[in-house]
Amino acid sequence: MTTRAPHHTSSQQSEIVDEIEQRRTQLNAVLMRIYTSYRILIGITLFTAFQQPLFMTQLGRLKPEFFSWAVLVYIGANLVIAFATRKNLQRESDPQKFGITIVIADILALTYFVYASGGVGSGLTTLLLITVCTGAILVTGRRATFIAATASLAILGEELYLAAFVADAPYDLFQAGIFGALFFAASFGIQNLSNKLRNKDIKTLTQAAELAGLERLNRQIIQRMRTGIIVTDEHNRVRMHNESALALIGADVGQDLTHLPAALLEILQHWRTDTSLRPPPLRIKPATPEIRAYFAAVRPHEVNGYVTLFLEDNGELQQQAQQLKLAEVGRLSASIAHEVRNPLGAISHAAQLLKESDAMVGPDQRLTDIIISHCLRMNDVVENVLQMSRRKPPEPHLVNLSQHIDDFVRTFKQARPEADIKVSMTTPAINIKMDPQQLNQALTNLVDNGLRYSVENHKPASVELIGGLDAVSGRPFLNVIDYGVGVDPNLEPNLFQPFSTTAKSGTGLGLYLSRELCEANQAQLSYTRDDEQRSCFRILFMHPRRITPPI
Repeated sequence: MTTRAPHHTSSQQSEIVDEIEQRRTQLNAVLMRIYTSYRILIGITLFTAFQQPLFMTQLGRLKPEFFSWAVLVYIGANLVIAFATRKNLQRESDPQKFGITIVIADILALTYFVYASGGVGSGLTTLLLITVCTGAILVTGRRATFIAATASLAILGEELYLAAFVADAPYDLFQAGIFGALFFAASFGIQNLSNKLRNKDIKTLTQAAELAGLERLNRQIIQRMRTGIIVTDEHNRVRMHNESALALIGADVGQDLTHLPAALLEILQHWRTDTSLRPPPLRIKPATPEIRAYFAAVRPHEVNGYVTLFLEDNGELQQQAQQLKLAEVGRLSASIAHEVRNPLGAISHAAQLLKESDAMVGPDQRLTDIIISHCLRMNDVVENVLQMSRRKPPEPHLVNLSQHIDDFVRTFKQARPEADIKVSMTTPAINIKMDPQQLNQALTNLVDNGLRYSVENHKPASVELIGGLDAVSGRPFLNVIDYGVGVDPNLEPNLFQPFSTTAKSGTGLGLYLSRELCEANQAQLSYTRDDEQRSCFRILFMHPRRITPPI
C-alpha cells in the first residue's frame, strides 16, 4: 500500500497538469483569434490615420511611399491568418511554435512602422509593448523571454540605424532602452502571474480530484454497509440510499427510491416535532425483517432540513444481545448439566441392575422401566444443553441449496429408510449463505419433528421440502411441510421457546435449537400454514451477496 501511493499520486498529478495544459491551449486559441482581430483593427486604424487629410501625423514620415503599402500587406496577412488560425492550431503539434511565429512577425512589422514614422518618438512603440505582453501569455518560459529580447533588440537596432544611416533623423536611444527594460519587466511580470495562476489551478484541481475520490470512496462504503442509510430533504423526498436500506424496507435492489414508505414517513414526521422520540421496532412488509429506525439531522439543530435515517435489522440486534446472554446461560447450563449427568447415570445404572434381579416381580419391573425411560429422556435433555453450550460460531459460505438438500435427503434416508421426503425447488440455481453443518442440524430437527407428527394423520410419514426465492425480498427460502394436524393457535407464541412441547417423549429443545442455529446464520425460522393449511416451517435465508462479520 505504501509503495503504490506515490505512483498513484504522481499519475494523478500528471493527469491534472495535462488537463491544465489542455485548458491553456484552448484559452490561447481564443486569445489568438482576439489578437488577430486586434492586429487587423490596428492595421486599418494606421492606414486610415495615414490617408486622412484633416490633421497631420508622424505616420510614414520617413518612408511615406512604402508605409501605406506595408500597412495594406500587414492587414492582408492578418486576414489570411485569421482564417487559418484555428486550422493551424489544431494541426500544430506544438501550438506555442505557431504563437511565437506570429508574435515575432508582428514585432518585425511594428518595428518597421516605428522606423518609417521617425523612431520611438512617433508613439507607435507602445504597440510593441502590447505585442510583448500578448506573447508572454501565449508562450511560456524561455520563449516568452526570447520575445521580450527580440522586441528590445528590434527597437534598439531601429534607433541605431536611424542614428547611423538616416540624416537629421530624430533618434532617441535612451527612450529605446527604457522601452527595452519595459518589455522585459512586462514579460517577467506576466510570466510570474501566469505561473502563480497555473500552480493555483493545479492545487485547486488536485483538491477537487481528492474530494471527488473521497466522495466515491464514501459512496462505496455507504453502499456496502449493512446498516440501511436513507437521506431525505426538507420535503421528506429521498435524496440518497444504499442497497441495505432497499433490502430492509422490501424494495427491489437497484430501484430508484424517491419516497419513504408510509410507516417510515410517519415516524420521521413525529421525530421532526420531537427529536427525543425513540420509535419502537417496525416491519415495513410482512416478508421484510423487523427494523429499528434512528434519525440524525445533516446540519445540527436543523431538524426540518435534510435528515439521515439509519435502519438496523432488529433481528440482528436481538441476536447479538441474545448471543451475549446465551454465552453466560450456556456456561451455567453446562455446569448444571455436568452435575446432573453423574447422579443420573448412577440412577439409570441402578435401575438396570434392579431389573436384572430375579427377585423383581412384574409390577416392580414396570417401575424400573419407568425409571430407565425417564433417565434416558433426561439424558437427552442434558445432551442438548451441552450441545448448545459447545456450539461453535457459524462459518457461513455460499452453498447451492438444491444440491445441498439432495445430499441431506440421501444421508437422512440412510438412517431412516422408511421416511418419505419429497423435494421441490421452484428455482434450481439458488445459492444461500449459511454454515452447511448447522443447516443440516436445523433440518434434521425440523424433518424429525415433521415425520413424528405426520405419522398420526398420514401413512407413511411424509415431509415435503420446497425451496425458492421470496417474491418480495428476493431472499432464498426453504419450507418444511408436514401432514400433521398443525400447531394449536394458543401454543404458537411459545412454539420456539425451550422445553415447550406437546409430545410425550420430546425434550422441547428441537425447535428452539433450530431457530438458534438459523439466527446464528442471520436466517429466520418461522411457523405458518401453506395454501393447503398444512403445517409449514419456513427458513428465510439472508441474501447471499450481503457481507456479514462472524458472530
